[in-house]
Amino acid sequence: MTTASPLSVSHHPAARPAGAPLDRLALDLADIFSNSARLVASHIAQHLPDTDTLLAALPTGALLGSADTYTRHLVYGDPLERFSAMVLVWRPGQASPVHGHRTWCAYRVLRGTLTEQHYQWDAASRHARHTNTVARCAGDTFSVPGGLQHIHALGNASHEIAVSLHLYGVSRDHIATGVNLLVPADA
Repeated sequence: MTTASPLSVSHHPAARPAGAPLDRLALDLADIFSNSARLVASHIAQHLPDTDTLLAALPTGALLGSADTYTRHLVYGDPLERFSAMVLVWRPGQASPVHGHRTWCAYRVLRGTLTEQHYQWDAASRHARHTNTVARCAGDTFSVPGGLQHIHALGNASHEIAVSLHLYGVSRDHIATGVNLLVPADA
């Protein structure tokens, strides 16, 4: 939600000259947020070599997933509400919708292989266009900044269950609404 003060506020970016201090600040902040996601991904890779201990802490049967859709299990909610960690279980053929993120995300494939479809936002058509596909194998760790500069869909195209760990820059209470930014995509 945006609130305006009684002072005169311009809501037209074109009203500011190119390179204005707020434009430079916005670019710097975008870099900081992107670097935060990369740092989190780096720490996941360094400090989570033993995934069996993490997965053993899940409830019995959690790693079987659901026949309907991939499942998400909250495994950590930061007490200061800065981030949350979830384990996702993907049965063969299950996939996320095409989405950007409302916040930063870092993820690691713990078991199996996921397929990541990449998309590029087309502002003119207001649709995401598919650009490429990559395989993400167990041990692969990635970061995703918030916004539409990294639009993707994850899925399990294999014949085995895949498992991934996702850290999001939202509190546990905002996982359902504060993470995925769904976008229409060309088929």
